[in-house]
Amino acid sequence: MYNTCVMSSKRAGAQAGREVLLDLLELILKKSDIDRALTKKLYYARRMGYVQKSSVGDLLTQKGRILLTEGKVWNLTIPTPRRWDGRWRLVVFDIPVDKHKRRDSFRRRLQELGLTLYQNSVWVYPYPLEEIIRKIADFYKLSSCVSFIVAEDLTDEYKLMKRYNLS
Repeated sequence: MYNTCVMSSKRAGAQAGREVLLDLLELILKKSDIDRALTKKLYYARRMGYVQKSSVGDLLTQKGRILLTEGKVWNLTIPTPRRWDGRWRLVVFDIPVDKHKRRDSFRRRLQELGLTLYQNSVWVYPYPLEEIIRKIADFYKLSSCVSFIVAEDLTDEYKLMKRYNLS
């Protein structure tokens, strides 16, 4: 005999899935094609925990705020002036091992921005970058671990000049 009070996780998941599907079908029947796409995206955002339904409407969760902020960080770029001033900008950091995930993300972002690894934890770039890198370090809560150096000469500078097309 089947006990209705106790539900297996499979059955509960299937029932919840059917309920969501019925709600979505009802929305789709009422809305246009554009609204359908938005509804799907909103459903996905709710399912992933970025948006939460409330009595007021849909609200952005803390996880959603972090995702938006991270999106802004990933859209940052370093402006390239018309002429190089002959100075190298070095980003130097000493990030503790217990923050290795943030350190790895920070490194990936430096690489995405076009910086060159000069030595372990030392990255080099020919144009001013402190403001942008500081925003990224702030996002990852690593500002206290990051320093900046401006240099006029570097060892093997010609390789860097070639890399950045600076003759």
